[in-house]
Amino acid sequence: MKNVKSKMNESKILDYIEDNFSASKDKRLLIGPGDDAAVLKTKGGKVLVATTDEMVEGTHFLRGFDYPEKLAKKLIRINLSDLAAMGNVKPLTCLSGGGMPKNTPSAWIKIFIKTLNKEAEKFGLNLSGGNLARSKNLHVYMTVLGEADRGEIITRYGAKPGDTLYSIGCLGDSKAGLEIFLSGRKPKSVFEKKLLERFWEPKPWLEAGSILGKYKLANCMLDNSDGLLRSIEIIVRACKCKVIVNLQEKDISKELRAYALSKGKNCVDYVIGGGEDYGLIFTASFKNKNKIKKLLPEVKIIGRIEKGTGFNFENYDGKNKSFEHF
Repeated sequence: MKNVKSKMNESKILDYIEDNFSASKDKRLLIGPGDDAAVLKTKGGKVLVATTDEMVEGTHFLRGFDYPEKLAKKLIRINLSDLAAMGNVKPLTCLSGGGMPKNTPSAWIKIFIKTLNKEAEKFGLNLSGGNLARSKNLHVYMTVLGEADRGEIITRYGAKPGDTLYSIGCLGDSKAGLEIFLSGRKPKSVFEKKLLERFWEPKPWLEAGSILGKYKLANCMLDNSDGLLRSIEIIVRACKCKVIVNLQEKDISKELRAYALSKGKNCVDYVIGGGEDYGLIFTASFKNKNKIKKLLPEVKIIGRIEKGTGFNFENYDGKNKSFEHF
């Protein structure tokens, strides 16, 4: 087969996987490819929730062995973010592994493993196993398993006209943090330090996801891993609806606003075309507004769902693209 550049982007590849794997049609598989995690039927009314993610040198981090603690922390958190997006899911156990070059320092390996164990304990996870291999470039992966009641799962397919669009967690901060990291310099201010921290140590909103699932408050939910534009595109496609986004200044962190101002940039560009924030984007019936605000005071209302298809960002006329791996 000729070595030519693929014409399939990430979305098309995922669609092809879903269409061609018979497992996605298995009756025990309640939710398969296309959501933040898979959900499998088990006995006793419980479901098993499974997700996997990886970090690859050159795509998610730069070549070198300077930050094993940061990689370990982020690896666990990005996987737990997927569980949070599925509702009231209790993390159970994880499998982890990867590939590393022959010249990987022993000290790096030990620090990575110790940090991974410490972070796993913090979030109530046990390491059940994994796999190691030698590879040209460094990459690490993790698979996390969780458990939930079937009725407390939230998918990305349930948004309805009339729903309110919510966000919880920072929007765009991670992209700014990445810029600071790639500059190769130490943070110059408190706000730069915060942004860098949010890039390396995103918060998995497990408690928020559990509240929304337990009280059945959200109709549709996903984690904001590839920027707000990409999240909105997913909702439009999955729910066959129209999304109106109305971002206000208060919806964007003061740290990102300060950073964008210092660079002479529009902070909304970071929100829309960023990635790796790992907050939650969800929709809910208008009648649930007061209860959601009471239980989750951190939430921000950023738009609404209407009949139709497509999306519109009010108060924004910039041009931006969502992140695609391919």
